[in-house]
Amino acid sequence: MCSPPRAPVEKPAFARNNRRLKMPSIRSTKIAVIGSGLMGSALARAFAAAGHDVAVWNRTHSKARAVGGGTVAFEDLGEAVSGRELVVVSLSNYAACAELFSSQAVASALAGKTMVQLTSGSPADARSGLEWARAHGVGYLDAAILAYPAFVATDYATVFYAGSRSVFDRHSETLQAIAKNSVYVDEKIGSAATLDCAILEAYYGGTLAVLHAAAMCKAEGLDPKAFFAQKNSFLGLISVTADAAQGMIENNDFSGNQCSLNTHVAAIEHIVRLSSDARISARFPQELLENYRRALSAGLGDKELPAVFSTLSNS
Repeated sequence: MCSPPRAPVEKPAFARNNRRLKMPSIRSTKIAVIGSGLMGSALARAFAAAGHDVAVWNRTHSKARAVGGGTVAFEDLGEAVSGRELVVVSLSNYAACAELFSSQAVASALAGKTMVQLTSGSPADARSGLEWARAHGVGYLDAAILAYPAFVATDYATVFYAGSRSVFDRHSETLQAIAKNSVYVDEKIGSAATLDCAILEAYYGGTLAVLHAAAMCKAEGLDPKAFFAQKNSFLGLISVTADAAQGMIENNDFSGNQCSLNTHVAAIEHIVRLSSDARISARFPQELLENYRRALSAGLGDKELPAVFSTLSNS
């Protein structure tokens, strides 16, 4: 298989450093954190550690009390958000949010405040959240955190925000308590969820590919350590291809003279055959092959690998 030149790959941030951030002195904000699961608890403690006045609430009150770290637990949701400037929500899903905020008393208590929705969901969920917020006079930011709870308030945490730029700017200093790398994405309320899902797809898809590759090695009697030792090789290929794809997609021009899709498809066929011969699951490489062959059927065989992008909307 022909391939683009290797590129050095920087170690991921979590491998380099997960120091707790040293936050500068900032104005104390009255915050309510709704949800005391692992993530909600980490968020609440990070806000409190930065000097903010933090109220916490959870459906199971004992979980709210267990957050500690200078936070104050409330049994009543309306009382928890009353008098707070910023309300950060971290629940299991948007349906749980809708159920909690359906109470008129709670909705009235939230009026005039800013809600930062950190519950995981889709762009459609974000749009429905904004619709509810507008109907009840609540400022609204939809957000997505790219970190495990243990990385909240460390160098590794990143939070994406979408919604009103003026609302984000008003609270950006406070929000840096949970992630110094606070990224405003766009006014479109679903943009943070979209970017989060895109990054996670690359992560989960890439991880499955790595694990399948290791399984192929083991099935053929090659110690997977030999594969993992070449990590920079395949990460470099991905990085170079992503950089090339960005320009090609922007210009809608997938021509080039490096390596045609015909050649890439032939390489994937070898992977499918190896998987079948080694008696491991060939489902993943077969799915790859079908997607790449679809681009060949569209007459893109002489184009570069990123040409596959132009066929995905026609699935």
